Amino acid sequence: MFVMVVKKPRNLRDALKGKLTKKEMEFLITSYDSMGDIAVIQVTKELEKKAKIIGETLLNMNKQFTTVCMVSGEHQGLFRTQPVKVIAGKRTKKALYKESGSSFMVELGKVFFSPRLGTERLRISQLIKENEVIGAFFAGVGPFPIVFARQSKMKKAYAIELNPEAVKGLIYNIALNKCQNKIEPILGDVKKIVPKMLVGKCDRVVMPLPKGGEGFLREALRALKPSGGIVHFYRFVDREKGSEMPEKEIKEAAKELGMTTKILRNKKVRSFSASKEQIVIDFEARKK
Repeated sequence: MFVMVVKKPRNLRDALKGKLTKKEMEFLITSYDSMGDIAVIQVTKELEKKAKIIGETLLNMNKQFTTVCMVSGEHQGLFRTQPVKVIAGKRTKKALYKESGSSFMVELGKVFFSPRLGTERLRISQLIKENEVIGAFFAGVGPFPIVFARQSKMKKAYAIELNPEAVKGLIYNIALNKCQNKIEPILGDVKKIVPKMLVGKCDRVVMPLPKGGEGFLREALRALKPSGGIVHFYRFVDREKGSEMPEKEIKEAAKELGMTTKILRNKKVRSFSASKEQIVIDFEARKK
């Protein structure tokens, strides 16, 4: 007696054999972001007519997902949001994402959120000492301050965000994770909020804005306590030049404010494109 064994596809490329031509396969991007029960994928212009087939194939492969969205444009506008559209499964863009014991409701397309920084959020939480006060700049829907609140013994985080839709999500997620007594959500511009209420209050500041964050280094330094503190500065850089430019930016900002700095960590976080990568620089700063 013979039993027919049907091999399961090993990956998305495998599963799409026979559904896409050999030429179409050349344009296929197989990586995707997992946002809880929603997968977010990139579909090249050459494969847009096959987007539904790609989405349905991914759904069939991974029962974790109930929806597949494709990125339909670049990050845009003041809030750096990225448009997406549903190509398979349930017609929803609301994702419940879980990370490091925390849960986040994320409205895709309306707020900026990166699951790729999960390792960084947990890493920093393990550095936070008991009773530290944190300045969480560009807080979005709260991934950094909420993971900090649940994974460290911090005293408080000031979570500042400019996007009103993201602040709604931030408030919801703070309640969802029962962190109301540890996180203060603040709607507004970091440049205006810091002078009003954060000067000299923070032991640590996190700046997860890799494009344009350098323009807020002075606010991060002003927010630190007079005795000094630590800043986690994220930046896109050219691969060839590395951290040369961001280190110069840190020194210039500190010099202007009469502060000294010491680099504690300088590391690549992830690749962004063929020529650019995202790095994080942890540095200590204090008054001279």
